[in-house]
Amino acid sequence: MTLRQAQGHVEQSRNMNRKVFVIFITYIWAKTLFGLMFHPFMATKQIARRPVLFPVVFSPLMGLFILFVAGRIATLLIELYGLKREAIAFFLSSTFISILLWQALIIYLLGSLIFTRSPNDKN
Repeated sequence: MTLRQAQGHVEQSRNMNRKVFVIFITYIWAKTLFGLMFHPFMATKQIARRPVLFPVVFSPLMGLFILFVAGRIATLLIELYGLKREAIAFFLSSTFISILLWQALIIYLLGSLIFTRSPNDKN
C-alpha cells in the first residue's frame, strides 16, 4: 500500500465518521424531542442528567422562529381575504400559543429538576 492509498483510506474514514456522527446526533435530537412531546417530565429528567442535551430544550423556540419566518414569506406570496385569512390567523395564533406554553412547561420542569437536585445525587 502506498502513502497515497493510505491517505485516501484515512480521508474516506473521516468522511464516514462524520456521516455516522451526524446520523447519531440527529437520532439523539429526534429521540429527545419526541420524548419532550410525549413524556416531558421523563425527557427533562434525562436532560438534567446529561447537560449535553440542553440545546434540545430550545427546539420549540426554533420551531416558533421557523413558523414566524414561514408566515412572513407566505404573506408576501399569498394574498387571502375573508374567512380563509381568519382561519389561517386562528391556526397560526393557536399554534404560537401552544408552542409557547409547551416551551414554558419544559423550562419549568428543567429548572425545577436542576434546582431541587442535591449535589450528592448521582442519578
